[in-house]
Amino acid sequence: MIREYIRDQHGKVRFERLRQAENHLLRFIEIAGDRPLPEYLSADVTAFAKELSERRRLSASTVNGHLSSLSALFNWALAQGHPGLMENPCSGCKLPTGTVAAEQRQQPADKPLTLEQLRAFFEGEETAADFDTPYKYWVPLIQLHTGARIGEICQLEPKDITLIGERIPAFRFVASTARGKSERRVPVHPKLIELGLLAYVDGLDGLDTLWPGLIIPRLGSKGQNMGMWLSRHLERHGLKRSGRRTEAFRATFQHYLRLAGAPELHINALLGHMERKSAGATREPLWQTQPEALLNSLARLDYGIKFSAYVGPGPTGLK
Repeated sequence: MIREYIRDQHGKVRFERLRQAENHLLRFIEIAGDRPLPEYLSADVTAFAKELSERRRLSASTVNGHLSSLSALFNWALAQGHPGLMENPCSGCKLPTGTVAAEQRQQPADKPLTLEQLRAFFEGEETAADFDTPYKYWVPLIQLHTGARIGEICQLEPKDITLIGERIPAFRFVASTARGKSERRVPVHPKLIELGLLAYVDGLDGLDTLWPGLIIPRLGSKGQNMGMWLSRHLERHGLKRSGRRTEAFRATFQHYLRLAGAPELHINALLGHMERKSAGATREPLWQTQPEALLNSLARLDYGIKFSAYVGPGPTGLK
């Protein structure tokens, strides 16, 4: 039934959303068992939600995402006139919106990953096998070493790897704000250079993106598709926890840079946090006035992880 449903939804629902729904539905079968559709009752759906929230410790919003996927399947089956199915057992089974809102208030920021979790993500053979495209390999690494948002990284072009101070390789990140577009430049961490990022970029002559094959939505978040893949990846390997979203590497960057003793002024400049200015005051950004100091602060960051070199397919043949 899931296969039929997914096949029917192709072209109607965005691919990444459909993949996520399929994972939700397969998890329901894993927990509730594989039975004829009419045999599932509201009690089964309630038990499924309880298993996800209490035993597997998923956030209320994540649990409700699973229930939405399940409800959509049953609504589809009802519309198809599935024999014996009289009602949607998911009706009224979502966690209260107040629970979700309270959870978001209590956990306003992403929780940083521990060093053990980082090693599980980047060193584990099982997780490394998932880095089968350049963007799946590089985007988490760049976020971990720059603190940039996923959307900022996903829209990078080869020309956005530039120089500051005439000699320091840097990322040029552009973000849209209520006041228009803002720009900041972040030095390329020595670890990224060691892993071959600049060599990878050099092999992209003639392309207008750093990430061939990554679909960037025309509307909405530029990092939407990448973020959904990363969320599934974290969840699949037990690293997705309540209060942790797909910007976890941004929070991790900030946390460990503080532990390394980097000045808060430099951390804020790297993250793109706006400085408060007195009326009429103008100030050049630190990446223009103190690029060497920013690089020195950034170079303090050393996770002590043995990052694997990228070995998947790619336009450069990077190994």
